[in-house]
Amino acid sequence: MNHAVHTSNGRRAQKIWIMLGGQMIPVHRTGEMRYVHPAFQNTIRANDRRSDVPAVLLSRINRILRTRAANDPIWKVVK
Repeated sequence: MNHAVHTSNGRRAQKIWIMLGGQMIPVHRTGEMRYVHPAFQNTIRANDRRSDVPAVLLSRINRILRTRAANDPIWKVVK
């Protein structure tokens, strides 16, 4: 992927998140999903019932793609 991801499809964003090494953990009894990635300390908590993609998740996906493209040393730890 040589370009930034711009999608409003939630399923596609979730698939990209998993392909990049992230995890999705359901938050009990809230309908929310917690997005966790080993390259970041902070998690993203988003409503999973909505069909659109939160801007925070899209920016995090794009940041992962940029750091991966820049051969950042964090990817030696993540793999």
